[in-house]
Amino acid sequence: MEKYIKNGNNKIKFKTVTKFTDRLKGFRFYLYPIKEGLCYPKKKMINTYFVCQKLDIVVTDKENNILAIYPSIRTEKFIRPRLKAYYIYLLPEGSSKGLENYDKLRIMTKETD
Repeated sequence: MEKYIKNGNNKIKFKTVTKFTDRLKGFRFYLYPIKEGLCYPKKKMINTYFVCQKLDIVVTDKENNILAIYPSIRTEKFIRPRLKAYYIYLLPEGSSKGLENYDKLRIMTKETD
């Protein structure tokens, strides 16, 4: 089932990573342009070591209320842990425009389009 983040008129497709190897690799050493995002459940902090492109990072709680937005994060950065954080979304650069702290992130599936 495909999932999307709805941001205004834009839909950003993302994949939830649960396997250890997928969580470890993420976007590290990924050289092609990033077109979809990754969702890390049950995660409070993240780093961008060895990520070759800029990313937008969105940190949310269990109900997908946005706790923090980090636009255009470069490589070799460490995002400090948030107390109530539950999900971390790694999105293509520019995807977080229009999002604000304490808004609810709208997650949609293909059936609920």
